[in-house]
Amino acid sequence: MRARLQPVTDVLWGERLVDPYRWMEDPSDRDWLPFMRSQAAYARARLDALPLRSRLLSRVAALSGEQTQVVYPRPAGDRVFFEKRVAGAARFVLTVRLADGPKGGTERVLVDPATLATAPQTATIDWWMPSPDGAYLVFGYSLGGSEAAVGRVVDVATGRLLPDTLAHVPYASPSWLPDGSGFFYNRFAGLAAGDPAYYNDRSAWLHRIGTDQASDQRVMARGLHASVPMTAISSPDLQVGMGSDQVALIVREGYVRSFALYLAERAAVLSGKAVWRRVCGPDDGVADFAISGANLFLVSTAKTPQGQLLLASAASGSLASAKPLVPPGDAVIDELNATRDGVFVTLNRGGEQSLQHVRADGSTQAMALPFSGWIQSVAVAPTASPADPAGAAGAAPESRETSDATTLVRITSWLEPAVVFAVNSRTGLATRSDLQPPSPIDLSPYESRRIMATARDGTKVPISIIARKDRRGRPSPCLVQVYGAYQWPSQPIFDARAMALLEAGGMVATAHVRGGGEYGRAWHEAGMKANKPNTWRDLIDCCETLIAQGWTAKRRIAILGGSAGGIAVGRAMTERPDLFGAVISKVGMSNPLRAEFEPNGQPNVPEFGSVGTREGFLALKAMDSLHAVLGQAARLRYPPVLLSTGLNDARVAPHNAAKMAAALQAASPGSDVLLRVDFDGGHVTNGSAKDKADAEYADDFAFMLAHTTGRS
Repeated sequence: MRARLQPVTDVLWGERLVDPYRWMEDPSDRDWLPFMRSQAAYARARLDALPLRSRLLSRVAALSGEQTQVVYPRPAGDRVFFEKRVAGAARFVLTVRLADGPKGGTERVLVDPATLATAPQTATIDWWMPSPDGAYLVFGYSLGGSEAAVGRVVDVATGRLLPDTLAHVPYASPSWLPDGSGFFYNRFAGLAAGDPAYYNDRSAWLHRIGTDQASDQRVMARGLHASVPMTAISSPDLQVGMGSDQVALIVREGYVRSFALYLAERAAVLSGKAVWRRVCGPDDGVADFAISGANLFLVSTAKTPQGQLLLASAASGSLASAKPLVPPGDAVIDELNATRDGVFVTLNRGGEQSLQHVRADGSTQAMALPFSGWIQSVAVAPTASPADPAGAAGAAPESRETSDATTLVRITSWLEPAVVFAVNSRTGLATRSDLQPPSPIDLSPYESRRIMATARDGTKVPISIIARKDRRGRPSPCLVQVYGAYQWPSQPIFDARAMALLEAGGMVATAHVRGGGEYGRAWHEAGMKANKPNTWRDLIDCCETLIAQGWTAKRRIAILGGSAGGIAVGRAMTERPDLFGAVISKVGMSNPLRAEFEPNGQPNVPEFGSVGTREGFLALKAMDSLHAVLGQAARLRYPPVLLSTGLNDARVAPHNAAKMAAALQAASPGSDVLLRVDFDGGHVTNGSAKDKADAEYADDFAFMLAHTTGRS
C-alpha cells in the first residue's frame, strides 16, 4: 500500500516546508493502521524470503540461548536480587538468592513477567529496587513494550504481591527509606500515552508500604516550592543518602546530563516541612553526585569537561564550598556510587571503563577487574537503618569493609562475556561470583581491534572492530553501528548473537562519533544541536577509514543506528548514498523537525533544539532525514533501507519510520525499502521475549548480507 499524499505546508523562519505525510502523526487516521499493516506484511514477506535468513535465525537463537544470563545483580540484607534468563529459556525473570558469599546460596524466582501479561500482550519488567534489608521489592512492569509501567510491591519472604499499586510510573527511580517502611518515586502526570505533553510535569512522591497510592505524599512538583524552580520538562527525583540523614533532590531539564541539586534533612522531608538547600544549578556543570555519611561527593565539569571529583559537607555544603578531592585526570568520570566510607568512581577512556574507590581523605584504590570494558552496574549493599551503628557515619572500619566487600560489579567487553564480581573497596580485590556462569561460546577465532579515523576537521574518532582473525587483510561485509547522542558512549558489550554474523563472513564495527560520551562533555557538545552534523560526518569518515585500511569496501558497508542513532544513519545515507550497501534504522529519529510535538518531544529540546528559535530550526532541519529526501531536486538511488518501529513507542513516535519509508519508496522506487512493524512492541525490543530479539537480529543480518554480498 502506497502512502497517500496530503501535503501540509509550514513556513518556519522564512522557509517553506511541505510534509505530504503529516497525516501519519494521527494514529486515528483511517489510513494509518492499513498502511502500517500492509508495510509490515510486505517487509515480513521480503525478509523471510532472504535465503540466509532461516539459517541465521537458527544460529542466532542457538547463540543467545546457550548461556544463562544474569543482569543487574544487587545485594540487600542477606539476599541478592537480579534478572535471570536460564539457558534455553524465553524470558528474563526477577530472581532472589540468599547472599551466602559470592559462591553459594539458594535462589528462587520472585517475579515472572509472564504471570503479569494479558494475552496477546507481553509484559516486561522495566525497573525494580529491593528495600535495604531485602524484605520487600518494588518493581514496575508494562505491557506491549509501551513502558507505561505500573508499580507493584512484593513481599520477598513469601513471594506475595502486596495490594500496593502505583499508576503512571514509567521511570519511577525508587529510593527506599533506610527502615524499609516506604520509598520515594517519580510519577508522570497521567496523560494519555500519545499526548504531546505526556512526559511533562513529572513529580516526586513518598509511598508507604501497605497504603493506597491516593494517600501518597507529594514531595516535589512544579510550583510546589518557591525555592525549587521547575519547568514543564523538569523531572524531580529523590535519593536517600548512604548512611546519612540527608535526602537529595535532583531536578533535570529533559535528558541533559547536568542538573540542579538540593538537599534537605530526611525527617523534615517526611513531615512535609523540608527546607531545600540548593547545592548547584542546572547550568553549573555538575554531572553526578553521591552522599556517604557526612560527605557529599560531586563531579564538576566546570573547569575540565572530563569531570573533577569534589568534596563538600552533606549537611551544609554547596558547589561553591566544595574542594577538589583528587587531581583531574585524562579519564572521564562517568558515574559515582556511594559506599559507607567513600565512593566508587567509574572512569571512561574513549569508551573503555575502569573502577576505583576514593575516600574522603583522597586515598584511592583501583579495583582489580580482569579487563576494561563496560561496567554495566555497580551495586553497593545498602546501609542499615540509622539506628544500626554499622549504618551510621563514622562506623568502625571492619563493618564498612564487610559492607563494601558485598559490592557487586557486572562488566563485559567486545569479546569478553559478562562477568559478575564481588569487589572489596579496601583491598581492590575482585572475587568472581558464580551468579553468571561462563560462556560456552568459543571466541578464539575472533579478534577485537581499535583504530582511529581522522574526521574531515582533523578530530580523531575511535572505531572498535570485531572480526574473524582469518579474514584479516580481506575486505569483508561490515556492519557499522552508531549512536552519538546524550553524552552516552557506545559501550563495549559482548553480543553473543553478533557471532552469527561473523561466522557468516561479516564483521562488526562501532563508530564512536561525536555527540556521545566517549570523551566527556566536550565530545557530547561537539555533536549536539547546531554541531549535530559532526555526528553523521564522523560516521561517514569512519566508514571511509575502514575502506582505506582494507577492512571493507564501498557498498559492502551497512550502517545501523537506533533511536537518536537514526539521525546519524539517515543523514549519512542522504549525504553519501553511494557509500553504503544497506542502511538499518531501528526505532530511529527521521523527522526531528516534528520531534517536539511528539509525546517525548519537549524533554528532547535541550539535546536537539526547538523550531521556536531560528538557530534551533536550522539545526533540526539539518538533521532531518525525511526532509533531506523530500527536498532532493532529482530522484536519487538510495541504498536498500530497513526501518523498524513499535506501535507502542512513546519515545520516538512511529510516524518517524512510517514517513521515512513512504518518502524513500516514492523517491527511490528501484531500492529495497522495508518497514518492519512490531504491533506489540515499543521503543526497546522486549527484554522478556528472546524469540523476538532473535528474529530481529536475523532480519538485520540477512538484510545486511543480502545487500553487501549479493546473496539475496
